[in-house]
Formats: sequence, structure tokens, C-alpha cells
Amino acid sequence: MIRRLPTGGFEIFLAIADGGSLRAAATAMGVRPPAISQQLKAFENEIGVSLFTRTTRSVELTDAGRALLRRARPAMSELKEALEDARGIGRARKGSIRITLPYRAYQLRIAQRLAAFQQKYPEIELELSFNEAFVDIVAERFHAGIRLGDRIDEDMVAVRLTPPLKGCYFASPAYFARHGRPRRPRDLLRHNCIRYRFIDSKRIGEWQFQGPAGPQTVTVKGNLIVNSFAAVVAAARDGLGIGWSLRAGVQEELNAGLVESVLDRFVPVRPGFYLYYPKENARIEILRLFADFMRVGRD
Repeated sequence: MIRRLPTGGFEIFLAIADGGSLRAAATAMGVRPPAISQQLKAFENEIGVSLFTRTTRSVELTDAGRALLRRARPAMSELKEALEDARGIGRARKGSIRITLPYRAYQLRIAQRLAAFQQKYPEIELELSFNEAFVDIVAERFHAGIRLGDRIDEDMVAVRLTPPLKGCYFASPAYFARHGRPRRPRDLLRHNCIRYRFIDSKRIGEWQFQGPAGPQTVTVKGNLIVNSFAAVVAAARDGLGIGWSLRAGVQEELNAGLVESVLDRFVPVRPGFYLYYPKENARIEILRLFADFMRVGRD
């Protein structure tokens, strides 16, 4: 029987689960990785169960860890909110936050929680700058950014906003009627593909797949290049070729039958969207409030 509630251990546990590694958790909490490892071991010893399986580069939740995560995340969020409310009695939460983000991240997470956030904190002013390019948030004077987790520097504090997200390769029924459907990733070399050019690096994105032999990259060809994923979806819907997007970004078109997906069993999962900011910005209370309100599991 646990005689006292090890709240510090829960914070370590959630930081590791959110970050996916001891290093990411250490960065988020501003400590060294060995300290995180020692505190996790002490927490597991205290509660008498192993929460993670460890490899050289990452950690994975055990069944017990997944069960604890489902219950602990909302409980800790409620506790943090209660503490913040207690601290905030007699003190106004007001000020401005500037955040850069792609519109897709707004649709998938921020829009779901924004009305509730503004109702709770009406004196916090949010400036949301929509941009699919990766932005230097320090040089451009943003307090934070939102991007997919695999595009964020390790020295940033990162707060998970969404679960991992699956991609989707798709085209219109009319296109498939004219050109057939690819059955394997290499079949795309015989198709017209709508390619995406990254605004920041200017490079054209290669198409990634996960097969029985491991990751596979296909350098596709096509006569249309765009720098907007909304344009990729629109062009594919109009029958101009095969495109790629996060599946959530094309789900309405899939549901309506305007496009159809292909190669689903080969599509890898992306790490999901994260809010990220420099460690020194962790002192900004209204940014912490926003991050905690928007983090995954707070619905």
C-alpha cells in the first residue's frame, strides 16, 4: 500500500511519456538525463511496478504504464489547474502570447480548445501566426511555436498537443479510373504525383513508407509542385494526381468520396503536433497556462 502520493514521480512519469525518451523529459524539466533516470527508478521502486521498457535510444510504456497514464494525466492536470487557481487568487492572468503554427495544427487541436481557454482566461491575448514553414521563434520574437515533433530541436521544451498522426496517400476516383491504383510504393514512379516544396528549406519532400523490410523512400515525379498542403488536397481532389497529407487533413474529402486512399498498409505514423519554446520562456506564466490547457489529454 502506498502511504503517500509521490506527486514528483508522477511529473517525471508524464514528462517521459510525453517526450518519448529520457533525454526529451530531461530537456522539458531542465535537468540532466541521469537525474531523470534515477528519479524514474525510485518512482518505480516506490509503487512496485515497471512503467517503461528501455532501449538505448527510447522508452516504451509497459501495460502497467499505459494503464497509469490513462488515469494519471487527467488527474495531474486537474491538480495543476487547482494549484494555479489557488496561486492566481487576487492576481490577474493577462498579457500577450505570440505563437507560430501551421493551420492544420490549429484545426486539429487549438480550435477545439480555444473558446474554452478564452472563456477561462479572457485577459490573455493570443496572436496566432499561420505558417507552414519552420520559423526561428527566437529571431522572429515568437513566444512559442507548434510543429510536428520530428521537426523540433532537442534543446526546446516540447509539450505534446496531439497523439501520433498517420499520413495518407490519395487521389480522386477519376484519376484512379484513368491511371489505375498503385499497389506498392515503387508503383508511384509510374504516376503523376503532386509534390510539396518546404518553404523554409526549399527542398521537395520525399515520400516515406514503412514496409516489411523497414523504412523506404521513393523520389516521385510529377508536373505540379506546391508549398501548401491545402493546395495538395485541392489538386488531388481535382484529379491532377496523387498527393500526400496527414490523414486528418484530408478526412473530410475521404468521407465524402472526393478522394480515395492508397498504400495504407505502407504509410508510417508521424509523431504528432507539439507546442515548443525555449527553456527561458518557461518562466512566462501565461505561456505555461496555455501549454497546460492545450496539451493532449486535457479534453
